[in-house]
Amino acid sequence: MTCPPRRPPPGHPGRGPRPFLADAGEGFTPAGIKQAARTVAQAVFERTLDTGTRAQPTTEDFLRTISRTRPTVTTEMALEFADHTIRYGRT
Repeated sequence: MTCPPRRPPPGHPGRGPRPFLADAGEGFTPAGIKQAARTVAQAVFERTLDTGTRAQPTTEDFLRTISRTRPTVTTEMALEFADHTIRYGRT
């Protein structure tokens, strides 16, 4: 049994185009993304209470939250990880 080929990490030249929201979250870990989603959920809940009409989260809600949050992974860390993936990853 062989392992499926690995996808290059974000920002690696071998990776294809990504969705716009994914670009905004560059450098976020899963925990950072989870926190951003919770922040958006809270904002949508508050908007629902303020307007009296059930609000839905929008891409703008996520982009606003992400822009106010510092990424967990720096560019240098991502490049180091990409280098290690190339050097030590399975082919």
